[in-house]
Amino acid sequence: MPAPSAEPVTPGLASRWRLTPAGRFGLLALVLMVPVLIMLWLAAGPGDGSGFRWPDPRFVSCLVTGASAALLSAWIFALRPRDVAVWLFAVSGLATYGFCLGAGVFFLPIDLTPAVLSTAALINVVAASSFGLAMIALLACYPRPLPQRRWIIAASCLVFPGWTLASWFGPFEPFVEIHRITLAEMVVILLLAGAQLRHTRHEPVERAIAVWLGASIAIGAGGFIALVALPSALERPPLVATEYGFALFIIIYAALAVALLRYRVFGLGRWAFQLLFLAGAVLCVLAVDIAIIVWLALDPARATGFALMLVALAYLPTRSWLWTRLAVRPPPNETALFRSVAGVALAPSPGERSQAWHKLLSDTFAPLEIIPGTAGGKAVAIADEGRMLEVPALDDLAAVALHNRDAGRALFSPADADMVREMLGLIAYLGEARSAYDRGVTSERARIAQDIHDNIGAQLLTALHASGGERKNELIRETIGDLRDVIRNADAEARSLDALLADLRIETADRVELAGLTLEWRGDAVPPFDPPRETLRAVRAFVREAVSNALRHAQASRIDITVTIQGQWLSLDIADDGRGFDAAIARAGHGLGNMQGRIEGLGGHFALLSGSEGTCISARLPLAA
Repeated sequence: MPAPSAEPVTPGLASRWRLTPAGRFGLLALVLMVPVLIMLWLAAGPGDGSGFRWPDPRFVSCLVTGASAALLSAWIFALRPRDVAVWLFAVSGLATYGFCLGAGVFFLPIDLTPAVLSTAALINVVAASSFGLAMIALLACYPRPLPQRRWIIAASCLVFPGWTLASWFGPFEPFVEIHRITLAEMVVILLLAGAQLRHTRHEPVERAIAVWLGASIAIGAGGFIALVALPSALERPPLVATEYGFALFIIIYAALAVALLRYRVFGLGRWAFQLLFLAGAVLCVLAVDIAIIVWLALDPARATGFALMLVALAYLPTRSWLWTRLAVRPPPNETALFRSVAGVALAPSPGERSQAWHKLLSDTFAPLEIIPGTAGGKAVAIADEGRMLEVPALDDLAAVALHNRDAGRALFSPADADMVREMLGLIAYLGEARSAYDRGVTSERARIAQDIHDNIGAQLLTALHASGGERKNELIRETIGDLRDVIRNADAEARSLDALLADLRIETADRVELAGLTLEWRGDAVPPFDPPRETLRAVRAFVREAVSNALRHAQASRIDITVTIQGQWLSLDIADDGRGFDAAIARAGHGLGNMQGRIEGLGGHFALLSGSEGTCISARLPLAA
């Protein structure tokens, strides 16, 4: 094996001189702008005592159009230098740069030799023909290659260069014939734009680009044909100066730049209709204005005002109708959509919610397929140039991805993403309401169970021990009344603390007496407190449950109840002299657990002590809310 070389390895010449996209664009822009700046300097040279002269507006139009087309094509070429369509775009931009600067030479306010003028004219003619060839080749290949593209390009390369040479060296007037050549090329370009619309009808991304290019070329190329090329080909004066007509090419180049970069493809169709409607409004005003001047012989100022009024009355309603029919999808039925969203949110099980969500997305967007989402994002997003809409997960609804809207005939748009965001927001809101309802149902069930156990159970136990039939019936009637209150979750009337303690003292005395035990009730004077209903309910349940436990399990002979008021706190101590019990085992039951939960749930304290000498259960409750 040979020994490695000791010489340092240096990067090759190609890698050292490789430029970034910004570097490529900067270099191209520098080369392209040098002739423009020189011509500007020549056109704005020192005038007669006025510093600098203003260049002719037609000269400025030529330079602005040429520089714009060249810089736009250079920018796209710097970003994607290996794309064939971009190369054709760059050639067309260079051709536009050539015929615009060639035309601008004739407006320089300096004496030029016939040879210079002849060379400028030749550049203008050849570059104009080359622009048409490059655009024909580009539209034959982009956004989707046409089946007959080779024949189209080959025929164009034979016909139009031969026609150009014949116009220059033959018996024709070059500046008249070049307009005929341009007219023919523009017609072919428009036909190719229409062919792209037909050829891309089953590919939503290419279709959106074709619609955008078709609208832009119809305005740019169609406008140049109508205003300049057609009148000049018929040897009539153009409707606007040829140099002003060059500005229409900027529309074509801006549209091509957007299409080649595939910027926001999902919005290109909408932009195309907006551009067409804007151009239609301008053309309508111009056409009506000219018709009024010709037919009614009004002066231009009055004719323009009258034209604007007619366009506002006739064109704008028509535009609104066409916009609704062509560019805007019919809005969904809001009532049906809300019902479907509510059906998703309120479905009883996760499986049914997921099934309803998939059905809603399918009915709304008609995608070719809905697959599990792969992106981990938490926001709705458009991907794959509008072919896919990513929908994030929400609670038990898994993330999904929708592919190819309207069975592959359309792209997802920002409006679609906004609609899904609104759906998810409504589902989340309704889901929270459903969860709150479920929590309320659970809480109400637990309350009813606690009240039945603590209150109704205690009263029935008292009735069980009652000896007289009339007393037993009275206790049962009271129990039925309390049962109704438990179901309604309301007291019969608002009660104060002292009234509640008085009723509990009488009720407890009856229960203890019927069971054959002795009751000792000791209590402080109760100030006129009006605590919350939950506190009153907890006091009643605590006393009833504690006394019930003593009567059922303690085998006691005596029960002592002590009521103490200390500031804003109420203390209840219930003791018996029974046999006691294991507190750890007793807490596992429902009675003591419910009791402790009620007390501590209100911010109070619960304590239990039990032994061979008896049991003491204590509760300390805040009297304020």
